[in-house]
Amino acid sequence: MSQISPNQIQVFRDTTPDVLKLRLQEQEVCAYWAVIFSPKGIATLTKQDMTGFMSYRQNKRWREISRDDVTADMEALRTALACLLDESRPVAERLNDVEPGRGTLAVPHLGKAKLTPILLVTHPRQYGVWNDYSERALRGLGLFPEFGEGARLGDQYAAVNAVLVQLATEYRVSLWWLDVILERIARLVR
Repeated sequence: MSQISPNQIQVFRDTTPDVLKLRLQEQEVCAYWAVIFSPKGIATLTKQDMTGFMSYRQNKRWREISRDDVTADMEALRTALACLLDESRPVAERLNDVEPGRGTLAVPHLGKAKLTPILLVTHPRQYGVWNDYSERALRGLGLFPEFGEGARLGDQYAAVNAVLVQLATEYRVSLWWLDVILERIARLVR
């Protein structure tokens, strides 16, 4: 894998074509989905709401998350999302509870590429997105954390998110904007 200088983050930050449009898009998407994924919103979440979030047309950011349907069991989905967004508990514990194949509240096809964007849109200053693009970019930058054998999803995400939050702070970008930048960097990594 080719190594990319962390300065590439600054380069892409400085060459983002329409920052105002990006910021307005972020505010619009986060404001809308924060209501849908609020405790009251989750209690009445419909299949249409969830498939809407997974649609690029509505989330305006993630194209690949619509591939697999997570709405087969809406009650299980509502329970998992309520757990995921329960800020009274550490994020690592919540993600461990909904971890695919291992968590007590796991929902088929509801993995990190869907869970972490939900965290971002509901808490845009707190949580970044961990998906294939951000992982490839962080690895290419030499910034992806190492995990011990058998590390759970939540514990892994806590470490990845610490890097994402630090980068957003260091480069003075939102976590949404950082996600855009990391996707661009991922395309440079071989």
